[in-house]
Amino acid sequence: MRLPTILQRSSADLVSRILGSASTLSFWVQSIPNLLTGLRVVLTPVIVWLMFWDGSFSNQLAAILFGVAAISDLLDGFFARRHHSGTQLGIFFDLVGDKFLAAAVLIAAVELNWIPTWLVLGFVGRELFVMGMRSYAGAQGVTISAGHLGKMKMMWTYVALDALIWDRAPWIWVFVLFAFVLTMVSGLHYLVSISKILSGRPAPDVPDPI
Repeated sequence: MRLPTILQRSSADLVSRILGSASTLSFWVQSIPNLLTGLRVVLTPVIVWLMFWDGSFSNQLAAILFGVAAISDLLDGFFARRHHSGTQLGIFFDLVGDKFLAAAVLIAAVELNWIPTWLVLGFVGRELFVMGMRSYAGAQGVTISAGHLGKMKMMWTYVALDALIWDRAPWIWVFVLFAFVLTMVSGLHYLVSISKILSGRPAPDVPDPI
């Protein structure tokens, strides 16, 4: 076999390997948002278990893991926008992962008598209300994305819950109550915004009961 032929085949093989490696890397990069959402879901029961475990520094460890989960929420959106890897299914799982994490910690905090029930009903009720409004808007063909106020509400909810898990000092209630006010205000903002967008549109068909 002549040397040019060998070089051509070697070059083609090298290019094929490079393209294959690039394709694999691109797949993993695009999968990062979903992997981070999965990490948040997996960490949730571990955090709740640590909250109930009466061990040395168990609450602090739970707070650290909660912080990791909260940061993953910021990072998955960053990677999805940067690499244009967002999908409708990924957006849905991201929203469910956020709500699952916050609701699980809030319910556990009630059981541990760290927080009053009415506050948790406000937090969780707002999320169910907004998800219902988004579903209704989706039935009308309208996609409602999280606005600046909703993102700020989520950030402060993470801060308040992380501080509450770490310690129940009186000053932490400043964060909790501020997050609660933002939760209520953002819920009202969603109601007004969606009502304006959907005003004048015909009501969708009512689905059959399950």
